[in-house]
Amino acid sequence: MFSDRLKQLRNKKNIPQAELADMLGLTQQAIGRWEKNKATPDYDTLKKLSTFFNVSTDYLLGNSDFPLSNEIPLPVENKKIPVIGTVTCGPGGLAYQYIDDYVYIDSSLSGDIRALHCKGDSMAGMGIFEGDTAIIRIQDTIENGELAVIVINGDEGTLKRVRLQENVIVLEASNPAYPPRIFAGKEMKLVKIVGKVIEIRRKF
Repeated sequence: MFSDRLKQLRNKKNIPQAELADMLGLTQQAIGRWEKNKATPDYDTLKKLSTFFNVSTDYLLGNSDFPLSNEIPLPVENKKIPVIGTVTCGPGGLAYQYIDDYVYIDSSLSGDIRALHCKGDSMAGMGIFEGDTAIIRIQDTIENGELAVIVINGDEGTLKRVRLQENVIVLEASNPAYPPRIFAGKEMKLVKIVGKVIEIRRKF
């Protein structure tokens, strides 16, 4: 793989073997042997080639398909999920009103994943605005401080940060115009966790 990568990078820059050798203080014979897969450079020379071509040593050696070490593959979005317009609580549990829309997500996301259109400006301080789409995992428990979709007393679901304390649930907005809502004791039963927010998307 090193021989192929070296050849590709050299040809991309349109540099003959002899010119590359002169630039790096090497011999044309050495480069020829590398490109014929008859030898490989030592570590110091590999670093020289890495710097010259602005690629990682892992890329040169064929250990990575990404030229730069901090590059990662983009997720393959090939799983289609429906978009929810509203979510409420009813006698039979959660009730969803779907709209005629779908979004694609990375198929590696596990669980019951759905999308929900965001409404209002209560989370504007976190950069979540009306019309954004929240990708949520349907679950009835979350960790303290996580973003979640919550139904309060059976009404339409809302997106808030949830603070969990002993015998207290605090729902926090990120817009100072909306004070925290505190549910203690028996009132905690009014709060139903619908799902954890794992991603926010916006169309431009």
